[in-house]
Amino acid sequence: MKSLIVATLIALLLTKDALAEDAAYTPPAGSAERQAIMDVMRLDFYAGDAEAAHRNPKKVLFKVSFLKVHGDWACTNVDPVDSSSKQIAEPRWALLRRKSGRWEDVKYFDALRPFESDEAAENALDMNAATIRKVCAVFPDAPADIFPKTER
Repeated sequence: MKSLIVATLIALLLTKDALAEDAAYTPPAGSAERQAIMDVMRLDFYAGDAEAAHRNPKKVLFKVSFLKVHGDWACTNVDPVDSSSKQIAEPRWALLRRKSGRWEDVKYFDALRPFESDEAAENALDMNAATIRKVCAVFPDAPADIFPKTER
């Protein structure tokens, strides 16, 4: 009887873990996964040098206002700041994909080009409902639950 209870508990725990991986989540601050995603976001400040972005000698920090991961996809919005929390660049959205264990920015903005107007391009910098619809059309494998909830 005891072994049946133990086996049932183990099965329930394994099922819980499998279900947790099947939904969007926010990696906790300080986790290796969140660090890897922020290293990719920091590449803009290090001319694409991944090693420098990880070491971060310029001390580029981010106020993370949105971050969701589901499987090998992530969507984030960060505000680049210095160590005194002073904004050092415009806030930015990114869509990331993990390939061979490494996160990379899929450059959703470039993938949406051409834009019908400057205003449309400006709007695409934000993850509003229209942008999310376009991004999902271009990247159909990206899970819908990594994007912010908007009026669709």
